[in-house]
Amino acid sequence: MFYRSAIAVLTTDLMRDVPMDMAALGLVSAAFFYTYGLFQIPGGLLLDRFSPAKVMAAFYFSALAGVVLFSIADSPGVMVLGRLLTGAGMACGFIGALKIISMQFPPDRFATLSGVVVSVGNMGIVVATTPLVLWAQGLGWRTTFLLVGLFHLAVTLTFVSTFREGRAGSRDEPAANGADWRKQLRGLRLALGDRQVWLISWSAFIRYGILAAVQGLWAGPYLMDVMGFSPVAAGNLLFLLTLGVVVGNPVSGFLSDRVFKKRKGIMVIALAGLSFTLAGLAFVPVGAPLWLVAALFSAFGILAGTGSLPYAHLKELTPPDRSATALTVLNFFAIVGAGVFTQGLGFLIKALYPDSMLSHQAFATMFLVCASAMAASGFLYALTRESANGIGAGDMRGNTTTS
Repeated sequence: MFYRSAIAVLTTDLMRDVPMDMAALGLVSAAFFYTYGLFQIPGGLLLDRFSPAKVMAAFYFSALAGVVLFSIADSPGVMVLGRLLTGAGMACGFIGALKIISMQFPPDRFATLSGVVVSVGNMGIVVATTPLVLWAQGLGWRTTFLLVGLFHLAVTLTFVSTFREGRAGSRDEPAANGADWRKQLRGLRLALGDRQVWLISWSAFIRYGILAAVQGLWAGPYLMDVMGFSPVAAGNLLFLLTLGVVVGNPVSGFLSDRVFKKRKGIMVIALAGLSFTLAGLAFVPVGAPLWLVAALFSAFGILAGTGSLPYAHLKELTPPDRSATALTVLNFFAIVGAGVFTQGLGFLIKALYPDSMLSHQAFATMFLVCASAMAASGFLYALTRESANGIGAGDMRGNTTTS
């Protein structure tokens, strides 16, 4: 999560040390998401067939090379290569964690625990706000990334040495090593033939794509270059957005699991709220009081803190032997959406405002486009079928997809 968002508050430093325009900056940021998305499906197949911990560790080690390469890059091309390697190496992290939860805990705790995973992961984005600004100012961004790489190595080694497979009451087991790959590919075809998978996945493409684009890149230039806030103030505002996501995920998971016992209604309301919040950002004038921008960024984060619910929603409609595969389809769409919106918004600004890419008008247009797209995401989610909390895999209440 740190790697997804670390560029937002470093845009000035990166463009100073490695000359590039806004479109190239968008590509550098988006490169992570393209390979992260590309490796979702094969990663999901591996997670369903082998030990999730072993698969995740192998990917994590490969990501480390990308982190080091990015930290020593002297051209946009090398930066893009580093981000591509990092994205590929982190591709199994989130879905692997969800697979482990589904293996070791009962289904009526899935949304809550997956929300906790998202919140802990979002602490990486917290570190990518004000703390990253301060470290980059004191140590330089290159040294900072090398130190992050050392932390990455330490976490991976700790994970490998301490993880234990299996737990009593497991609901979801990995396939045997001798499992037929054709059966897994058939499961992928079944998932891709399910209307609910497509509706939830396209909604996630838009929802997470916009969140990642704003949080991970475009909020930085907007706050510093358009609104005139200092790097530290911009970092603080991004911290508020991320804090909302951190708090929102376990709270929305708990409400969904224990109080409302539903997924769809919460998501539709959240997506509508995100659309209105983005429209509000489009009309905030330069020189607006800090509290107003802070309120909008906080609201954006809280409403975006429902990202774990679609995964719980889809899992309830999926048999356990292909749960990771189905969830990676969803995650694939979300991550590709992040790359498309991160880079696409840069191209949009450059195409419409080639001589004033850092103007208030350019970013107002960008936020209005995002608000319209988010409204479309809410409409897609409203077409999904509700799933009652705790439905076991294989008991899909009307889902025509079968094992």
